[in-house]
Amino acid sequence: LQIRGRGDAFYNSNIINKNSNILNSFDPLDYAVKLGHALGLKIHVWMNCYMLWSSNLYPTDTSHILYSNPDWMESDIYGKSDSRIDLNSMQSPSWEGIFISPMHQEVNQYLREVAKEVYEKYDIDGLHLDYIRYQDEYYGFHPDGRKEFSLLFDVDPLDIARGIISTRYGWEQAYVDSIHLEWKEFKQDKVTELLEYINEDIGSLNRKIVVSAAVKPNLMEAQTRWHQNWKDWIDRGLLDFVVPMNYSKEVIDFMTNIKIIKSNINANDLDRIIMGIAVYNQDSDAVIDKIFLSRLNGIKGVSLFSYDYHKNNLEWFTPIIKSMLE
Repeated sequence: LQIRGRGDAFYNSNIINKNSNILNSFDPLDYAVKLGHALGLKIHVWMNCYMLWSSNLYPTDTSHILYSNPDWMESDIYGKSDSRIDLNSMQSPSWEGIFISPMHQEVNQYLREVAKEVYEKYDIDGLHLDYIRYQDEYYGFHPDGRKEFSLLFDVDPLDIARGIISTRYGWEQAYVDSIHLEWKEFKQDKVTELLEYINEDIGSLNRKIVVSAAVKPNLMEAQTRWHQNWKDWIDRGLLDFVVPMNYSKEVIDFMTNIKIIKSNINANDLDRIIMGIAVYNQDSDAVIDKIFLSRLNGIKGVSLFSYDYHKNNLEWFTPIIKSMLE
């Protein structure tokens, strides 16, 4: 159940303003938890982390983080902050939206408190994290992160990304390789820090809350391009399960991601992989094939994305459900 979309709340929060489409007198999350548990369902809340805004219209809520904390916005390889993006102008095809930066010293602590308020106030069974990554490899250059890295290694990360730290300018190859690795791990660690905070807080509770995340399906590319090191999250037990968004309709691409997972994830941890399969770009027979291929490769759990696409024709799911019960 989504509870945080674009920097707003789909529940009663003391930290974030409620989404304007929800009546002040109604708390959707409280309703869902009570009804869901009465029906014997587990309620996992779905929270977008670093993604903040993706509309071409500015928020109408003047207290939105986009306005109140512009210094939290992510910066790209050119040093441009997302706070300077003109939403009225056309964006590049790869642009997903405005992100807040895990590099800013206050952002992870803020998201930690957002999550903490939810599981302390509501009797949820699980916390599902989405957009727990950078927008792309050319992001992650927030001034706070650059300053911290420079103090540690006496190198500006922009010089690394722009190719200035190279043998061409007199640096030894060993140093070039090592400083690139340090910067890659530094970026990854800033994202992982949020998971560490959440695990620490949940560990102090007297009840079990399952922690999961939606992740990029190519495990290697997730690390190098989005700096989302979900193999480390699995290895360290920071997540109870992951949902690789393996949404390609092409079987060869779908299977390539599975093969990379199997080559890098311990066989004992395959039960913690819930394969994300798209229902919006292929027919039900293709979905059934991908469920079969996942199970054939030792991945038993699947997540179909998304229900909304066929909510007005639920019979579309009938052959899929039937195949899963056979």
